[in-house]
Amino acid sequence: MDIINWLQIVLICILGAISPGPSLAAVISNTTSSGRFFGVTTGIGHGIGITFWASITAVGISEMIVNNPNLLAAAQLLGACLLGYIGYRTIGTSITFEKNLASTTKPHLARGLSEGFMIALLNPKIALFFLAIFSQFIIPDSNWVDTAIMGITAGVIDAGWYILVAIVISRALMPKVMQRKSLIIAKINGILLILISLYLLITTFTRVAENYL
Repeated sequence: MDIINWLQIVLICILGAISPGPSLAAVISNTTSSGRFFGVTTGIGHGIGITFWASITAVGISEMIVNNPNLLAAAQLLGACLLGYIGYRTIGTSITFEKNLASTTKPHLARGLSEGFMIALLNPKIALFFLAIFSQFIIPDSNWVDTAIMGITAGVIDAGWYILVAIVISRALMPKVMQRKSLIIAKINGILLILISLYLLITTFTRVAENYL
């Protein structure tokens, strides 16, 4: 995998991670109810779950392409369309939460990790998201190193984002600010994902046309 493809994956994973949704709500809730440590461990657990989904998705696409290379173009077109749909659904998404820093709930490492992991594991939309992404970058000669890089990259970005959220949310005034800005963030993310989807569709159609002309 070259650096350009990796940077594209990084950009899309960042956009996916920062999009408001149930995962962000859970990290915020755990941080505001039980403190920074609990929020951070929830974020780490979620990153582990993301690594799991990303890895099995990448491996599955690799096996599919190796067994039937003709499916590559179809998978890329479907993935680009799916990414555009995810962008469309992201626009208008917001998040609400209440802050409760006075809570005396004692955080627990295993509980935070398990909650974050299960939130990611039980969200099938995450698998669809990675199907949309990785179908654009996996080629017939991709090896296990490429799939490992994809999975680890996605997991590290996700965990890093939610750790940052937990740290920022633990500050007194930040929850209200983020709540006001979440709709704007969602709109920007959605538009960027749609633009990336259009770019991927154009490049895929161009490549397919060149192969058949």
